[in-house]
Amino acid sequence: MNLPASHEGLLRQSWRRFRWLLLGALVPEAFLLSAGGQWASAKRSQADMKSLGLSDWTLVHGFYADSGGFLIHSQDAPPFPANAKQIHYLVKNKYVPLPDITQKEIFDKSKGDRFTKTVACFQTLWFMTQCTGRIIQGLPVSPLEYQTCAIIICTLTTYYYWLHKPLDVQTPTIIKMKTPIAAILIAAGPAAKEPYRYTPLDFVEAQAHIMSLFPRFCRDNGPYRKPFRRIPNDRNPQLLDMRQRAFLGINVILFSTLSFAEWYFTFPSAIEKTLWRCACVTAEACLFIHALADAVGNRQRRKKGGEYQYIEGYKLRMPIGFIFFWIPFFTYLGARLLIIGLAVSSLRRLPIDCYTTVPWASMLPHIS
Repeated sequence: MNLPASHEGLLRQSWRRFRWLLLGALVPEAFLLSAGGQWASAKRSQADMKSLGLSDWTLVHGFYADSGGFLIHSQDAPPFPANAKQIHYLVKNKYVPLPDITQKEIFDKSKGDRFTKTVACFQTLWFMTQCTGRIIQGLPVSPLEYQTCAIIICTLTTYYYWLHKPLDVQTPTIIKMKTPIAAILIAAGPAAKEPYRYTPLDFVEAQAHIMSLFPRFCRDNGPYRKPFRRIPNDRNPQLLDMRQRAFLGINVILFSTLSFAEWYFTFPSAIEKTLWRCACVTAEACLFIHALADAVGNRQRRKKGGEYQYIEGYKLRMPIGFIFFWIPFFTYLGARLLIIGLAVSSLRRLPIDCYTTVPWASMLPHIS
């Protein structure tokens, strides 16, 4: 989770974690894509700072900034968080010095380091090794185990991208800015003439969110008070390049197609087998429609030379967005719920060989 706002208590933070836990169980590829975007933003931030001759700015600093780790205190505006791109703008124009915090100090705020994340990855890899051993031995793998393996594929890649991201930081680093916000906006010229939606530094890089991009949620009397006091977790920065898009696409394809391995599994009833097959085909078709629409949207963005944002563009244009995004999204969500429900319900009558353990000892050489 990104850093909480200063007024948020344990109950509100726990409720937010619970919501994202449900999302991770139903649509784990959403975490994968989000982590990939955050890594790409941190990577760009590191390159931008390096171009200014600031080699002390690392990936950890980029992740920390995009998590809401730096809180701007100015004379003429309430405190607000600045993402990595906005920090680079302030430093480049000498409005603030480079934040005086080291990578070691940031990780000291974190509740987990790279070692614990690596251990967690090995734990999940062991489960996949167990399932692979069952397949080699000709033993059946239950639908629930296959679904767990599919989630692990997304989890390992997500952990790779989040390897440098601090975990569960609660207090931000305060940056006191002597230059008034009004002076910064005047100096920015026409780029900053429009009223901001999230923070006064929107003209540098707008906060690309999902639900909060809808106009009804962004009004002054909406659920969000301007300026934002934290960076929401659904901020999805632009991916780095086509190579990263292809890598993430392969992971999503592996996740979605692994369910087809149970095409001929002995379900408790023929109806459940039919429902499983229909849900797998529906989920795959929805992902294909979404990928195709995103590819067309990204191509149009490159032609126009504008910056692509995750939810803006065709997803907010009706009826195109309703047809090519919202209908496939909720259909996919229903198919995922059905797949998980069938995987759990199959536990009531599994084939007897599903309870046979892999004889690992017999695979090792013995000296008599």
